Amino acid sequence: AAAHGPKDRANKQQPAADRRAAVPEPEPSASYGFGDWLHYCVAGLEVLFVFACLTSADGSLPGLLLGALFSRRPKYTRCLVALGLVFALEWAAHLLAPLPHVSAAVMILAAVLFTINPVEEAGRPLGLNMGTVPLVCVLWLCVVGVITQTDLVRGLYGTVSLRPYHLIVMFTGSVYLCTALERSGFLHACAHKFVDKYGRSPWGLFWALGCFSGVMTVVIPDDIVTMTMTPVTIRMCQLLNLPEIPFLFSQFFAGNIWAVTLVTGNPTNVLLAEDLGDSFMSFARRMGLPGVAAGLTSFALMFWTNRHKVNVVSEHRRIDDGHGLLDARGRPAAGLATLRSPAASPEEGALTESAALKCNEGYSSEGGGGLEGDASASAASAVVEHGDAAAFTAQGAFCLVRLLAASAFCALDSLHGLPVYLCVLLIGLGALALDVAGDLHRGVSVLQGFAADVLRHMPWELLLFVGAFLVLAEAMAVTGISLWLGQIFMPFVSSRNVAFVSGFTTMVFCNIFETLPATLVVFKMIDSVPQWQPAAIAAAGAVMGPRYSDARRAALSAVIFGSNFGANTSCIGSLGGLMMRRLAAQQGVKVTNGMLLKQGIPVMIPVMWVACFVLIQQEHI
Repeated sequence: AAAHGPKDRANKQQPAADRRAAVPEPEPSASYGFGDWLHYCVAGLEVLFVFACLTSADGSLPGLLLGALFSRRPKYTRCLVALGLVFALEWAAHLLAPLPHVSAAVMILAAVLFTINPVEEAGRPLGLNMGTVPLVCVLWLCVVGVITQTDLVRGLYGTVSLRPYHLIVMFTGSVYLCTALERSGFLHACAHKFVDKYGRSPWGLFWALGCFSGVMTVVIPDDIVTMTMTPVTIRMCQLLNLPEIPFLFSQFFAGNIWAVTLVTGNPTNVLLAEDLGDSFMSFARRMGLPGVAAGLTSFALMFWTNRHKVNVVSEHRRIDDGHGLLDARGRPAAGLATLRSPAASPEEGALTESAALKCNEGYSSEGGGGLEGDASASAASAVVEHGDAAAFTAQGAFCLVRLLAASAFCALDSLHGLPVYLCVLLIGLGALALDVAGDLHRGVSVLQGFAADVLRHMPWELLLFVGAFLVLAEAMAVTGISLWLGQIFMPFVSSRNVAFVSGFTTMVFCNIFETLPATLVVFKMIDSVPQWQPAAIAAAGAVMGPRYSDARRAALSAVIFGSNFGANTSCIGSLGGLMMRRLAAQQGVKVTNGMLLKQGIPVMIPVMWVACFVLIQQEHI
């Protein structure tokens, strides 16, 4: 039988002992070639079918055709049936002509499509979204036999050089710390200060948001910065009658770009720093200068690409002088007190506004979680009377201090010896314990206190999404897709210029798989290059060995650029992008992949080139 696809080529290049295929190769037969092509055709039709169900509006021609096919059932039912058909057809195709890499690709694309286009319906207990469909796709791969239980464990636990679960651990700890900061009202108070200082200067607000986001993302993960800053940014723009998109992208782009400078800027930084053997300071020494160069380049390009939008706003504002946007004393209008929480849903309505008022005042210890009654009325009346609902409270200051403490503790890893992910987790658990103790000290029920409020508003579906995609990335390695894709590095195995290939490849993959899985995919591609294996480097001699090692380090360092910069070209590029789109929609602002692509291409391609160029010019990588 003829060899077909990356799976077969992988088996030819790897020793038998290293093959990890969970599904045995089919017996040679005269019909194998036909079945192979038939499986490819069926897989393509499956993906197109799911795409049509997700993207067709009920009133469009494709929507009417699909509605007629399914007896005019609602979109949720159509998509659910389509997903079931894909599972059934792919199972049948897998039985007739097993092609593990094709089955894995179909499941990955299905998971990506439902992540980009989630389907929700009132009254349904579960939506078809990032928290459910990727997990079901992983279960399908396990049941059919494309991946085994060993592969599942390895996808989450990893190997000696790569521990994917560290991402989940760090993400969990940092999410609690940052959600607590948002729920304490600290960011709402910052929003008031920004409007107070820059309310009459759109360009001032534009740069202030970018700088604030860039500074925050140096000490906490960029996705968390995006999730906490998005509602604040949009609400400020709405109150000041400014277009939301330029200002939203200002903070979003800055957060993702400046995140490369320190290991705490993104969970993927931690993953790759462990393989490179970096401490907090050694990572900063290598990535700091390229990160600063990339950040300054992005500021210049953001100014150039947004000058017409913000300049028009500035001229209009100079004529109007912001009438009605600030109060008589030049302070922010009282409406800013209605900033919504990132976790708020449209259905929460007036309760959300009341909750935001309480957050702006600091968390109330009286009555626990009640949002109605005298507490809400008094908070609302305070806004009307004083026009300054948000203030920096002790609770907010404490949440900020422990975030900074987490970064400082990580910076001292050379002294205490604890890895970065464990530092963040320990401080997150300590913060949770202190919040529970504070609730008990105030006489508030644990279920109604500040700690419970933070836990309720944490984006738990993101943890399911990350875990599922880590396993899907392992499925790519198991079925030989990563090895096949890794051939792209072969012409540059002894050159630092491989950084450009690695960086742009990761950037593209982020827009297909999301940041965390894309990082793992490219890491496995790099790990599959024969010349970059430890034994091959040792056997290459005193001349070529260091060159191979240097090229591998350049490739891995550029993966850090790609995993952060790729978020700025589509919504699926990062968890923060997905949450930004969702949170913006809750506040009536539409953010699409096309918008990000239009803004991202002219900014991120030069930024990536500058970062990689500065990286390879350094004496030591």
